[in-house]
Amino acid sequence: MSHATLRALAAPTVPAPAPSHHHRPHLYSSPVRMSDLDPMNHVNNVRLLEMIQDAHVDLFYLQCGHAGQPGQAVRVRVIYARHELDYTEALDLRPEPAVISTTVSSVRRLSFELTSRITRGDQVFCTCVSTCVAYDPAARRTRRLEDDELAVLARHAVCDCRPSA
Repeated sequence: MSHATLRALAAPTVPAPAPSHHHRPHLYSSPVRMSDLDPMNHVNNVRLLEMIQDAHVDLFYLQCGHAGQPGQAVRVRVIYARHELDYTEALDLRPEPAVISTTVSSVRRLSFELTSRITRGDQVFCTCVSTCVAYDPAARRTRRLEDDELAVLARHAVCDCRPSA
């Protein structure tokens, strides 16, 4: 048997979200402001992470119509467990906004990873891999991702959104 077949047999069975033709990155446009700049006239690294988190907020909390009727958003309830950022080029002040492209790169039962890139045209300024953990604030503990949350993730996935172990 191949390794892929063995992994498929060993994988826990979880109902897959309905197939979607919307597998595309979430795009978020962010202007660069003078207050974002450091003394070298580059966007401060902390501000780059804030721009990425703004894109995540837009994806999970501000976009409407994730499930059911338009305007009925699914609130994906998560906390960040980790951010790994790779800075490749300094982002500077220009009239055109930076674009943050976010995809879902892996999904597990309790967590998922987002890969976000800050770009302008073909230039990539920063790549961030964020690990998000499903969290129940009332119980103050982690929880499993719900089917409607998996459906939201599937819209922007570059992976199979059926949770792995």
